[in-house]
Amino acid sequence: MSKTELTDNLTFASALQMLKQLVAQGLLSADEEARTRQELEQKLRPTLILA
Repeated sequence: MSKTELTDNLTFASALQMLKQLVAQGLLSADEEARTRQELEQKLRPTLILA
C-alpha cells in the first residue's frame, strides 16, 4: 500500500466517523449520508472499504 493509499484510507475512515456522528445528532438525513459516502468513495477511492 502506497503512502497516498494509506492517507486516502485514513481520510475516508475519519470522514465516515464524522458522517455517523452528524446523522446521530440529526444534522444529516440518511439520504444525505448515503450521497456523501458515495462522493467520498469516488474522490478518495479507498482500497479498504470500511462498513
